[in-house]
Amino acid sequence: MNTEQYIQTMTWLQTLTGLLEQMQVHRDAESQLVLQEWKKERKEMREMTKSFFNAQFGSLFRTDQNPTYFLRRLSRFADIYMASLSCLLNYDVSHTFYPRRTPLQHELPAWSEGPHACRLPLLQEAQAK
Repeated sequence: MNTEQYIQTMTWLQTLTGLLEQMQVHRDAESQLVLQEWKKERKEMREMTKSFFNAQFGSLFRTDQNPTYFLRRLSRFADIYMASLSCLLNYDVSHTFYPRRTPLQHELPAWSEGPHACRLPLLQEAQAK
């Protein structure tokens, strides 16, 4: 799951989703065609990412974009999650693992996509251009 292809695919999928969110306010025909192509590409990529997971493993931690109940409970008790215990060999013995802060929904856009994430173009602004 942590292959280079998976990382690149997920990075592009997040970028494409961000583009769709920002550009959906443009209503001209040309923009709508581009948006339709992006939606099609996003749908195909979401289907492709499902094939990256082990069939026996299933949707134990995530269902599409949503973390499962099991993951939320596990996160309360697990300090470190790694694909293999041998991954710890990549860290110095004095390395400190710090817990990630789980942002609330109203905090997430500003943290997940940079300083301008809260500033999405409004429909009225796009139509005025």
